[in-house]
Amino acid sequence: MSVGYRPSARDRWRIRMRRALLAELHSRVGPGGLRLLDLGGGTGAATSVFGAGARELVVLEPDERRVAHGRAAGAPVSFVVGSAESIPFEAGRFDRVVSLMSFHHFPRGDDALREAARVLSPGGRLVVYDFDPSTPAGRWVAFVEGRLLRHGFAFTGPVELERRALAAGFGSARHEAFGSGAFLLAER
Repeated sequence: MSVGYRPSARDRWRIRMRRALLAELHSRVGPGGLRLLDLGGGTGAATSVFGAGARELVVLEPDERRVAHGRAAGAPVSFVVGSAESIPFEAGRFDRVVSLMSFHHFPRGDDALREAARVLSPGGRLVVYDFDPSTPAGRWVAFVEGRLLRHGFAFTGPVELERRALAAGFGSARHEAFGSGAFLLAER
């Protein structure tokens, strides 16, 4: 973590609990010297871990309160309030676009995929990690978020997400299981 960054106790706990996932994400993103956009990155706590070494780290987050918490904590990222379905950056701006356990919250996932393809530079990579709704953990998250918390969500299985990424304009896409979820790796 960078000097002067003071993540909340909740963010520190979430980072500890996701240590293996964040390390795996870092290796798949390969952020060294790249421009990285995190869709739905919240307070920027996880972004600062998996994006370590990036030339530019940007979190696009619709929740102004989460952005305010991240800024107040001194997260080493730039924050922009906005949605993944309408990314407020020019075409080709980023080398990597990431969505960590947030894709199921995007009301119009196909629009988010098209927007990610648009803002990626040629050869850029989209990396999505989300719960797999066919696993016990994925079903549990769907139950908790849908029934108990009443969050809007639309879980997409990894095979379907791969198909949708190709339809959104990515030249290649593949998925890989990891833990209770799966990575989507799509190249522009």
